[in-house]
Amino acid sequence: MKRLLIAGVLMGLLAGCASLASPPPTRDVQVTAAPEAALSAGVAVLVERGFVIQMADAALGRVDAVLAWRNGYALTLEAQAADGGTRLVLSGRQGGQPIDPARFDDLLAAIRARLESRR
Repeated sequence: MKRLLIAGVLMGLLAGCASLASPPPTRDVQVTAAPEAALSAGVAVLVERGFVIQMADAALGRVDAVLAWRNGYALTLEAQAADGGTRLVLSGRQGGQPIDPARFDDLLAAIRARLESRR
């Protein structure tokens, strides 16, 4: 009986370790710019809004940022080459929970406006 209980506890622990957090939902927008320019505009907008850039890699097409004044608020911006431009994808977590993607509309609109003002 004791062995069965120990085996059950071990199986539960192993199953818990094997589970992975699902990726957070995303919001995306298509822009008519090269991926590098889109990421650059994204970094500029994030910094203006108080984000600290933790990682920015143009080759990967990815930027990771955290909000300086709000602990646990982290975003990921990805740029993917697409027909006629770039697809920007934004996702995030706050306190380990996914952020509602509708909250990214303002950021994506600001990035798009910055890119359009450069033309």
